[in-house]
Amino acid sequence: MSVNAITTGGKRRWKVRWREGGKQRSKTFDRNADAKLFDAEVTRKRQTRELTILTGDCPTLKDYASRWWEEYAEPNLAQTTLSIYAVQLDLRISPELGGYQLREITPAMVQRLLTRLTKEGVGDATTVKTATVLQSIMRKALLDGYIDRNPVQAVRKPSQRRKREPEIIAPSSVEYIRSKLSLRDATIVSVLAYAGLRPESEMTTLTWEQVGERAVRIDASKTGRRRYVRLMEPLAEDLDVWRLNSASTGLVFPTTNGAWTRNTWKLWERRIWKPVARDAGLRQDTRARDLRGSFASLLIWEGMSVVEAAEQHGNSAATFLRDYAGVFAEFNASNRLSAGDAIRAARTMKVRPQSVLKIVQGSKTPEPSSGLEPETPSLPWKCSTN
Repeated sequence: MSVNAITTGGKRRWKVRWREGGKQRSKTFDRNADAKLFDAEVTRKRQTRELTILTGDCPTLKDYASRWWEEYAEPNLAQTTLSIYAVQLDLRISPELGGYQLREITPAMVQRLLTRLTKEGVGDATTVKTATVLQSIMRKALLDGYIDRNPVQAVRKPSQRRKREPEIIAPSSVEYIRSKLSLRDATIVSVLAYAGLRPESEMTTLTWEQVGERAVRIDASKTGRRRYVRLMEPLAEDLDVWRLNSASTGLVFPTTNGAWTRNTWKLWERRIWKPVARDAGLRQDTRARDLRGSFASLLIWEGMSVVEAAEQHGNSAATFLRDYAGVFAEFNASNRLSAGDAIRAARTMKVRPQSVLKIVQGSKTPEPSSGLEPETPSLPWKCSTN
């Protein structure tokens, strides 16, 4: 390394030379002091093996994103996650930052991108996803030596405030919905409500090999962890009946074309789930995913601890407690009820088709009405008709 005085166009300047990657490199400065500072920085980065960030061989974000996709995203992320990430890259990140070299991207530039998304009405959750994708790309660029810091880490992201509370669908409403569906669709509802599987990443990919005699094995693509969900007896019976009537030996719920896609799931939810859920009196924005809340409430009313229930549900204890704090608040240890008993009790209730049910947490017994005629022991859900 060296700092040499040169004259160009009649002006005295200073050139720093160093060798890296088998090539001679140089950078010119107007002031001697700046050249010496840069020379010292080159020495430091050579000693810490960070020298590549000073060279001109730095890809643009758009070019490097393709490498990140092939080397990190595709091998490690679920297909549904890849679809979401692709949207962030193509519609939000590349148009704004794709033409910049990685080392040119600053925290201020990232902050302007996120602020613009917010002003354009993009939701907080989507904005956070955009930041997550960009931060992942920059993390790999940091490891590859193209940058010396991740500019996304310093940026303030939107808080992911919950915009809708999860709907806790009582077993009586689950069973009413099941009674209106085909065997296959009713069994899908059972799996979602009584095993708590995530619809797109866990239910649609469930195979018979994962279904044991006492538990269902879930290879969670979201968390990367394997968990075993206890197979409740009523659900085991539902799956046995479906197995006898299904020709499939692979996927438990194959579509006519085999595997599910995001579109086939959305179509199922719109054509199968929505009409019968509305007929059952559930909220207009009710999703099939809300059936995970039914599973959570069954575990809580059995008396499971937060940690035990969260493990079955596939969440951290903190997330589970945040989402279902209201159910825990209503839980009374003296009224514990096994999940299997709650489901069987709901299956013996007579619910007329014209009944509209609303579920309110915290009551010891169902309120008798013209629409609901309980023939079973009291349940920890309050059901009333409009």
